[in-house]
Amino acid sequence: MTTFTLGPLALPWMAIPWLALLLGAWLTTVWRRRRGRADAEPLLWWLLIGALVGARLAFVARYWDQYGLSGSLLDIRDGGWWWPGGVAGAVVGAALGWLRHRQAGGELLRTLTAGAVVAVPVLAVVMAFSGVRPPAPDVALRDLQGRTVSLLDDGPATLTVVNLWASWCPPCRREMPVLQRGQQHYPEVDFVYVNQGESDSRIRAYLTEQSLRLQRVLVDPHSDLLRALGSSALPTTVLIDADGRLVGSHVGPLSDASLRHLLAPYIKE
Repeated sequence: MTTFTLGPLALPWMAIPWLALLLGAWLTTVWRRRRGRADAEPLLWWLLIGALVGARLAFVARYWDQYGLSGSLLDIRDGGWWWPGGVAGAVVGAALGWLRHRQAGGELLRTLTAGAVVAVPVLAVVMAFSGVRPPAPDVALRDLQGRTVSLLDDGPATLTVVNLWASWCPPCRREMPVLQRGQQHYPEVDFVYVNQGESDSRIRAYLTEQSLRLQRVLVDPHSDLLRALGSSALPTTVLIDADGRLVGSHVGPLSDASLRHLLAPYIKE
């Protein structure tokens, strides 16, 4: 399972402990404020904004050669965050907030402690699940010639990127040139594109319209692979290692930088 789904909202599992920390801290702040304690909510906002800015800046700095001076620096839809920068940014944000709301400094520590009490067991559960590397789902798919194939019929490479997409999905369309460039930049990686629920003729028309040359395009008529991965969001991208096991995932559109970040632990830079 790659995402936690709540109605129309799909979140990566590793985001859940951070949300638990913030929710626990905020609820504690509200509860203590009603009992006449100092209001730490402004400090929480400073901390949150600092964490988000720091995580983004750290990610951009790490992959500066992928961004350069372009508008993509501000496009957070690629999921480009790096947690060390988030921690540093949270400290800076809390310090700046403390300068403006000194009387709430002690309350902030109490609320964060309460949030940590909530977040630590959530993190333990998520880490336990993230350490499990399940085999890739054995789902029957079709190629564009109508032949029934499985996901790894060609045999697993050192690493395989499997992208679940549809032509009606704007984020999918936005990331297709990124994945096509990835085929050239990472020749040691196999790229497989599994369309969700569209006809062969529609897929061919889309690839022709966009002048896309994709390595291996497969069809999943009933979105069986998406359900087997426990995701409800498109695009979803997963990594499969040489043993045929799921080792990584990304929900949402990829940029050149976030694709590199996804692959970095498994390939030589």
